[in-house]
Amino acid sequence: MADSSDLYASDRILTLSNSISFFRILLAFPTVFFFLQGDLAVTGSLMVFAYITDLLDGYIARKTNTISEFGKAIDPIADKIFVAALIIAMVTKDMVPLWFVLILVGKDILTLLGVLAVQKKIGAVLPSNYWGKSAILLTIICLFLAIRGVSQDVLVFGWIASSVLLIISFVIYAIRALKLIKNTNEVQG
Repeated sequence: MADSSDLYASDRILTLSNSISFFRILLAFPTVFFFLQGDLAVTGSLMVFAYITDLLDGYIARKTNTISEFGKAIDPIADKIFVAALIIAMVTKDMVPLWFVLILVGKDILTLLGVLAVQKKIGAVLPSNYWGKSAILLTIICLFLAIRGVSQDVLVFGWIASSVLLIISFVIYAIRALKLIKNTNEVQG
């Protein structure tokens, strides 16, 4: 029987769940390509498929006990790369409001700085939260509706709701990170 420490893949990079996250990053390229070619049906299908891979990677990591620090980092990075690539392409066609892009990118930059600070202080990656996952899901739904031709007047509610979720997820992440750093300082101090 395998040692339980072998099952927890804290230092493993090449796991099935991490491979799925890597695949989602690669999936951004054909998604943007088909979008720019005007094949919105394929673009939409690839977006749905990418979201399914997002659900699968975490599920597989938990079910196979292969949760890793690398996996906690690569999963949200894969989400951000996929969404950012598509949003950049969509901004060029005026399908996404610039203010939303600025909120999304600003939140991602601040989160990345937080991830690096937590990683440096405690040597671990704080996993994304459900608010962040919900924000990404709503963003993908809005992007999907935008490519399906729903008017910006209708989508504005979705962009606002997604922005609110992005901000909430960042605040919750920041609070968790600060508490973790404080607790680490108290233990070390």
